[in-house]
Amino acid sequence: MKKTIVILFTVFTVNSSMADISALPTYEQAQKLVAAAWKSPPRSIDVTYYLAVKDKKKTEEHFRKIYKEHFDNEYGPDEELSADMLERKEGKIQENVDYGLAQQKKREKIKYRIRYDGKSCRVDRVYGSPEKILDANTPLETTLIETPAPTVGLELYRYSHNNKSATVEKRERSPITVINNQLNSIVMIPNAVILQMKLGTRKDDLVTEPYDVNETKIKQLCSGTLENFTVKIRPDENEPNAKDRIEISLYLDDKIEAFTSLMICAKDDYSKVYYFEDLNSITNKSPIFTRTCSDFDTQGIPHHVTQIQNNGKGDVILHEIYRIENVRVNISIPKEVFEFNPPEDYVVTDYRLPETERQAVKIEGLKRQLKGKDRGRKFQAFLKLREYFKDNPSEMREIAASMLEDEHSGVRRLAFHTLIQVLKDDLEELKRIAVIMQDDEDRLVRKMAARVLQRIESEDEKP
Repeated sequence: MKKTIVILFTVFTVNSSMADISALPTYEQAQKLVAAAWKSPPRSIDVTYYLAVKDKKKTEEHFRKIYKEHFDNEYGPDEELSADMLERKEGKIQENVDYGLAQQKKREKIKYRIRYDGKSCRVDRVYGSPEKILDANTPLETTLIETPAPTVGLELYRYSHNNKSATVEKRERSPITVINNQLNSIVMIPNAVILQMKLGTRKDDLVTEPYDVNETKIKQLCSGTLENFTVKIRPDENEPNAKDRIEISLYLDDKIEAFTSLMICAKDDYSKVYYFEDLNSITNKSPIFTRTCSDFDTQGIPHHVTQIQNNGKGDVILHEIYRIENVRVNISIPKEVFEFNPPEDYVVTDYRLPETERQAVKIEGLKRQLKGKDRGRKFQAFLKLREYFKDNPSEMREIAASMLEDEHSGVRRLAFHTLIQVLKDDLEELKRIAVIMQDDEDRLVRKMAARVLQRIESEDEKP
C-alpha cells in the first residue's frame, strides 16, 4: 500500500512537470514572437476611423448637484427667494443640466482622420450626436497639427472650422502623444517594449530603446531559464490550427508575479493579435484591460477593434469600439498637410508673438470676417472689435461706417447704434448719417434714424 502511494505521487509530479514544459515556446515560436516585437512601426500613416465610446455616465443627479450648489451661491437659498426668482433659478439649473448631458452624449461618437509622417502629426475630428450621423461625407470640424519648431521644441496649430478661428503656439511636449500611442498600440503587437527589454540588449548602452535581439536570452526563454520572465504558448482552444494562445509573465526578484498578459495571435504571424488582455496584477483573475480585433487587411491592420477597461473587480469603466474605414501606411504625405495655412477669413491668434503683435493679427482676422457672408460670424466679429476699440472711437467709427450698407439688417442696426454712441459729440456728422439711414429698408433702422434726427432738431432749437 505504501509503495502504491509512492508510485502515484511520482506519476502526478512528472505529469505536472511535463505539462509545464510543453507550454514553453519552441525556437520557431520564439522567433515569430521576436519578429512581432521587433516589427518596425509604420514610417507614415493616413487613417480614417470612427470611435464609439461607452463609459460610466454622469447622471442627471450628478449635474444637478453641481449646478444647484453654483446657483445657490449666486441666487441664495430657495427659501429666501420669491416665486419668480425661484422659477428663474430652477430654469438656469435645468438649462445647465441639459447642456452637461448633451455634451456627454456628444462625445459618444467621434470621427477621426490622422496623418503622421514620422515627425509631424495631424489629427482632424468631428463629434457626432443622436441627430448627427457620422459617415464618409461628414466634414471634420477641428484640426490639431503638431510639427517640429524651426529651432527647438514643437509648434502646435489648432483650427476650429465652425468658428473659423486658428491658433499657433509653441510647446516643449507633445499633446497628441496619447492619440499616437493609442494608434500604434492597435497596429503593433501589445507589450512589444517589454518583450524587447527581456529578449534584447540595449544598443550602445543607451538608456532607452532601441534594443538588439539577444540570442542567448531567446534560448533561455525556450528552456524556461530566463530570469524573472516566462512565455507559455499553446494552441488556441477554439481554432487550434489557426491561432496560438500566448501567456506572458513578468516576475519580481522575489518570484512574485508582477505582470501577466494574454494574447491570441495568428499561428503564422504573431503580430496579428486577435485578442489581448492584461490581468489584474494582484489577483490575476479579472482582466483590467481587453482588446478584441477582427477584419484584418493585407497590411495586417484590424478594421474592427473593441477595447474594454475594467476596475479589476469586473466593472466596466470604459468601452471603446473602433471602426477603421481607410488606412494607408508607409506612404508619402505632402508637407503642406502639416503647415499652418488657415483660410483667409479665419481669425488667427499667434501665441508665439508678443501680445501687441498677436492682437494686431487677430484684429485683421476679425475685419476680414466682417466682409464674409455669415451674419452670425459678422455680428460676433463686430462685437469683438467694439471691445478692442472701446478707447479708440476714431477706429471704431471707421469700422461701423463700413458696415452701414451690409446686406443683413441686424448688422446695419448694430453699426448705426455704434455710430450714434461714437458721434454723440459730432452732431453734424451724425445728422448726415441719420438722413441716409432714414431710407433704409429695415423698419427698426428707419425708426432709429428718425429718433436721432428728432433729438438733433430739439438740440438745435435750444437757445
